[in-house]
Amino acid sequence: MHFDADLIILDEPTVSLSVKEVQKVLQFVEKIRASGRACVYISHNIGHVYDISDRFVIIDRGMVVANFSKEEMSLAKLDEFLLRFASKKRGDE
Repeated sequence: MHFDADLIILDEPTVSLSVKEVQKVLQFVEKIRASGRACVYISHNIGHVYDISDRFVIIDRGMVVANFSKEEMSLAKLDEFLLRFASKKRGDE
């Protein structure tokens, strides 16, 4: 935001933050959206970002394995997809 960038990339910005600090980061992302900018938010905690996201791109080892708009994927369905995907990768299924 300091350099008036059109795209902001945040890679695991809440990994070691308190709940209060996480909320500040999510509010920051909302401000990015409100200003007409784009934000790529990389996280392993989908619960933190579901409400502020428009699209979910799942990447595994550098490869896009799924791409969903928020309209087609509830949080519960997204969690289920991620658990099934991880289970298949481990060979559990």
